[in-house]
Amino acid sequence: MSQPRSLVTGCAGFVGSHLCRRLLDEGHLVTGIDGLTDSYDPAVKRANLAGFAADPGFTFVAGHLADLDLPPLLEGIDYVFHLAARAGVRGGWGAVFDDYQRDNVTSTQRLLEALRLKPGARQFILASTSSIYGRDPPLPTPETAPANPQSYYAITKLACEKLAAAYLHHFDVPITTLRFYTLYGPRQRPDMAFHIFLRSLLRDEEITVFGDGAQTREVTYIEDAVDAILLSLGADRIGQTFNVGGGTYRELNGYLEELEIVAGRRFRRRTAPVVEGDQLHSRADVTQARDVLGYAPGWSLRDGLQAEFDWLRAVYDDPG
Repeated sequence: MSQPRSLVTGCAGFVGSHLCRRLLDEGHLVTGIDGLTDSYDPAVKRANLAGFAADPGFTFVAGHLADLDLPPLLEGIDYVFHLAARAGVRGGWGAVFDDYQRDNVTSTQRLLEALRLKPGARQFILASTSSIYGRDPPLPTPETAPANPQSYYAITKLACEKLAAAYLHHFDVPITTLRFYTLYGPRQRPDMAFHIFLRSLLRDEEITVFGDGAQTREVTYIEDAVDAILLSLGADRIGQTFNVGGGTYRELNGYLEELEIVAGRRFRRRTAPVVEGDQLHSRADVTQARDVLGYAPGWSLRDGLQAEFDWLRAVYDDPG
């Protein structure tokens, strides 16, 4: 049997770099695309590639999905993993509106259009977000809950889902959608909460807690998320949407206590009003992923945070 050929967009990002490494380890030939945009420091993204860039099974294509000639890149591809996006629920308003539109909606439409023009891929895995459920959804939240996005990021991701559903309906593009709940672990984006908090502990910098810290989140360790991505492969998954949560659900204050234990250091805190667009609560109903995919997250919060902290100490040259 020939090696499966996979295309990963956003290959230099947090999730994409972990997925590429796993696909290569499992025998896939991988083409990775990344525009190395300024959503955060491109040097960080290049560093994410270091673990597999020299692998003989990996081919890197530098370029933005809105600019590249995509149909030739899909030649012979079995699986497309679309992870590229401009993330962050606090962005998108004002001057950067066009960046979110181009990086998320336009890029997704061009990739879907390329798959329409160049059919043959077995499956298109679309990375989406629990943020589409809105500020205060019913908990735990099933995939059937109404979408009520309150941030421009979430609005664009819902638009991507709707585009994908239309291409499935009209042109049989084989879509499977995964809605991720707050991912963490080594190589986490520098704008994400655990990265910010752990970096602040390493540098003895003050953190800002928005609101009273009673807002809740479900978090998912990166390797569990990659497991879910790989389990979602299969013809019987096409046309379905799955929540991907990690099984850990706490108030922000509880996470801060756990971070202090892992780091062996105490936070210096200030408070500020809750930011518009932030979710108050998130908790995944993963019944569908468990029953259909066999998904069962295995990482504990303590082990996951320890892995991220150990990575960050190396990144920020902290000897402990």
